[in-house]
Amino acid sequence: MGFGPDQLRDKALAALDEAAEQSNQGPIMRSNALAFALAYLWAYSSGDRAMFVWFWKPLATPHDIGRSQNVRASLNASTGPLGLDVADSELWREGVE
Repeated sequence: MGFGPDQLRDKALAALDEAAEQSNQGPIMRSNALAFALAYLWAYSSGDRAMFVWFWKPLATPHDIGRSQNVRASLNASTGPLGLDVADSELWREGVE
């Protein structure tokens, strides 16, 4: 039995949340894994690609404040089109452990 779409959504969000946390410490390497998580969430949401690009672009910037603020804000903005609320973040974190 495989994972359902909501479980995959939660795992992709957990990966982005992990990158967002790491962005507080410095630039994040743009990996294929993060690109896949963003692509999956975009397909799942049927929403605007721009919010996922907004997450991707600042990841590697050397500007600490701008990077972490933009990454976190874009992740928070993506929850609505995914059918979630920012308060649901504990749910997707729990589903991965």
